[in-house]
Amino acid sequence: MLQIDTTPPLQLKGTNFGIRVVFSNEISDDALVKNFEAIPEHSYALPIGSGVVLDFQSRPCSEKLVQKILSRVVWPKGLNILAWLTSDEESEKKLSHAGFMTREPTLESPRTMGQASVILAHSLRSGQREEHSGNVVLIGHLNEGSEIFAGGSISVLGKLKGLVHAGRNGMGGVYVIAGSFEARQLRIGDKLCDQFDTDMKWWKKPVIITSEDDGLLFRDWKLEFGNEPA
Repeated sequence: MLQIDTTPPLQLKGTNFGIRVVFSNEISDDALVKNFEAIPEHSYALPIGSGVVLDFQSRPCSEKLVQKILSRVVWPKGLNILAWLTSDEESEKKLSHAGFMTREPTLESPRTMGQASVILAHSLRSGQREEHSGNVVLIGHLNEGSEIFAGGSISVLGKLKGLVHAGRNGMGGVYVIAGSFEARQLRIGDKLCDQFDTDMKWWKKPVIITSEDDGLLFRDWKLEFGNEPA
C-alpha cells in the first residue's frame, strides 16, 4: 500500500514561554529555511518576555544551516530565540560551544520573566471562550460572539471582532493588540468602551490599545511593533 507522508515541514506550538517551532526531519535544509522564512512576522508578535524555541528534533545542525537561519530569519525578523534544541549530540555540542542555549527554557529563567502566556494557533468561533490568568496570544481571528478574558495582555493577530477583557484581575501595564480592529466593545482592567463603530479612525487597522487615565488610548501597531508600549 502506498503511504503518503503528511507530516508538515514545520509546526508552531504555543508554550508557557512563547512559541516552539518544530522542524520535520524529513525535509532538506533548504526547504526547512524556506518554510521558516515564509512564516509571517506577526506570528511572532508575542507579549514582552516571551520568545521562540527552535526544535530540530534529531536533525543535525550544520554550520551552514545555522548561518542561513540567522541571516535569513532570526536577524531580519528580530526574533528572540530562547533555545536551539536538537537530540543530535554532535550538533548540540557545537551549538553549546558557540554560546547558544541548548536546554529547555523554564519560567524561572530571566529571559522568560513575566506572566506565563497561552498561545492559540487557531481562530475562535462564535460561542467559544478562552480564559487565562496571564497573557493570551491568538494567532487567528476572534470572530463575533467569541470571547477572551485574560489577567494579562491580549494579542489577536488577525481580526478582532469578539469581546476581549485584558487585565481583568487588576494587573497594571497590560494592553490589547489587534491585527485588524473590528470590535464593538473592549475592556481593559475596570475600563469599558462600547461605542466603537465603522466611522472610527482605527476601524480595520492594526492597533495597540492601553489604559490611560480615564479612558483607552489607541495607537498604530506598526509604530509599536516589537516594542513594549510606553
